[in-house]
Amino acid sequence: MLLRELLASGRRVQLDGGLSTALEELGADLDDPLWTARILRDQPELVLAAHRAFVEAGAEIVISASYQAPDELLAESVRIARQAGVLVAASVAPYGAALAGGQEYTGDYAIPEGWHERRVEALIAAEPDFLAIETQPRADEAAHIVSLVHDIDCWVTFTCRDGERTWHGERIEDAVRGVLAPPVAAVGVNCTAPQFVDELLTRIRTVTELPLVAYPNAGGDWDAATKHWRGADTPWSGSANVVGGCCGVGPTALGKGV
Repeated sequence: MLLRELLASGRRVQLDGGLSTALEELGADLDDPLWTARILRDQPELVLAAHRAFVEAGAEIVISASYQAPDELLAESVRIARQAGVLVAASVAPYGAALAGGQEYTGDYAIPEGWHERRVEALIAAEPDFLAIETQPRADEAAHIVSLVHDIDCWVTFTCRDGERTWHGERIEDAVRGVLAPPVAAVGVNCTAPQFVDELLTRIRTVTELPLVAYPNAGGDWDAATKHWRGADTPWSGSANVVGGCCGVGPTALGKGV
């Protein structure tokens, strides 16, 4: 099913939560530069168990474990997610995710030539239902990724440092304007502190009528050394068309109505 068809009814669609959190709840050790992709490589059955835990908690869409995966595991991430029995969004991360030092929360890096071209092509070839161009800290990088998408729907979500700007510093309105292209069926924010989400969505609504996507983290600060979020849960209104959670939001939290 195409993403825009799923959203046409106007009802709220439940997304999954943080794959890393679900894996840790299952006993996985994520202390590795590959992060969740190491589990995908070495214990794919655990990744599938995490996807299924989210489905049991109500998720209608699961996001593949391709966020920090090397090229050779991209197709495998989609194949494993497909076994969860619901719709699959293939994760398309910013280049900073591959640096494994939290650079996706700054956007301060140079992108190697051809990086996104080959990864987007590989993910589309794996035949997910749509793409999740997610955790994007930079307007220019997100727009470039969107320009590579063909014959498949996608959503684009930015990671933001406050209620106004992406982590790289662009106003969220300007960042969203830059990705308003035919493949984009929804826009929003993810891996952003919950207290900023409502303001960000309000700002986004001033520049587009597309459905909104929001899957914030549990709140707090990212510790790149330990690869953990530190901080307490913070509420938000849940007022988006596609709603889920990111880092720190596991299947238990999702089942309580994230």
